[in-house]
Amino acid sequence: MSERELLVRKIENGVVIDHIPAGRAFQVLRLLKVDPDARALVALNVDSRSMGTKDLVKVEGTYLTSKDIDIIAFVAPSATLNIIHDWKVKEKRRIELPRRVEGLFRCPNPLCQTNAKYTPPRTIFDVEAGQRIEETRLHCTYCGSVTYYGTLLEYLNSSDFTAEGRGLVSQEKIERVFLDALIKGGALRFQPDPKTPFILKSGRPSPYFVNLGTLTDGESLAKLKWAFASYIALLIERGDLPDFDYVFGPSYKGIGLAALACEGLKELYGMDKRYMYDRKEEKSYGDLTADRVIVGAGYYKPGQRILVVDDTITTGATKLDTFEKLRLLRDHKVVGLVIAVDRQEKMGDKDNIEPKGAVENIKEELGIRVFSIQNIKTIYGLIKDSLDADMRRLWLDYYGKYGTVRLE
Repeated sequence: MSERELLVRKIENGVVIDHIPAGRAFQVLRLLKVDPDARALVALNVDSRSMGTKDLVKVEGTYLTSKDIDIIAFVAPSATLNIIHDWKVKEKRRIELPRRVEGLFRCPNPLCQTNAKYTPPRTIFDVEAGQRIEETRLHCTYCGSVTYYGTLLEYLNSSDFTAEGRGLVSQEKIERVFLDALIKGGALRFQPDPKTPFILKSGRPSPYFVNLGTLTDGESLAKLKWAFASYIALLIERGDLPDFDYVFGPSYKGIGLAALACEGLKELYGMDKRYMYDRKEEKSYGDLTADRVIVGAGYYKPGQRILVVDDTITTGATKLDTFEKLRLLRDHKVVGLVIAVDRQEKMGDKDNIEPKGAVENIKEELGIRVFSIQNIKTIYGLIKDSLDADMRRLWLDYYGKYGTVRLE
């Protein structure tokens, strides 16, 4: 087995950047903005038949965004990227200079409109590749100014380089940060005693309750914003979720989540989206043409795509109501539903239990995929040791009757 195969085969999930020019591995690692908690391996001056010697970087539990790949190309052209998922190479490709880059670099012309003080447009550069990487030039599409490679490399190595839309995205970190917000903020609540369950809207007596409405402090909101935005960006990067124009948040709890998701997508990943939400009661005053039922619909254009976000899904009844209300927009497409926690329950109510789960039904009936940041099976596996025997039995009995999964 080759040295490279030995390094790659031990990764369950992560990325391997191979064929980095010798001496540039640490520069690549720094540009990736790796999470301090992530496990990373740097191999220097590894023997290579094609290059003589090369460097290699391995980072576990992460997924690269497109902008990270573009940036790597400017310091390690012709490197190879291996994306590892479930111990296997999911994708392998050669890193190449992009033809155009957006929002990564500043224009050197102080008079360029992208350097305006208030609401400047994002920079867009056409990339002129040379025979050697040192001959690369960037041409500003707004003013025509040229950025030479030496200036570009100097900027990449400076502390000022903080391009939006960057940073490694990690499924594990998203789950960890989100669960931390749930527990510390008191959003995950357990019934106080065996005889006092939480009665859900469906009438089912649940041993726990998830209420994101309790997360009203700044720290919790920051974690929610990061988790939702990062999870959505990850889904897009993986190709699981197509691009979209609007984030829709069903009233009431979905409203704040939609706003946070939009803010986070712009701040962290450079994705500029609008959000909409519905009213519980139709508006009867003011401008009735724009947002009588759906606030934000005044900007909507036929054919645009919508991502729905919400807190939890139990039986799926309220989600079906949401999709029905979106029919008011007529020509539209819902690209997916992203929820905070999937309770993983069957449809129905307390006494009438249907064979299908809510997530399965939405996919089959409406063709809409449901993605959850967390699910109850994972959460139970993490907290079960902190529950006493009676409380664990309540969880097991509840999911033995209503669950689409079996807890252990």
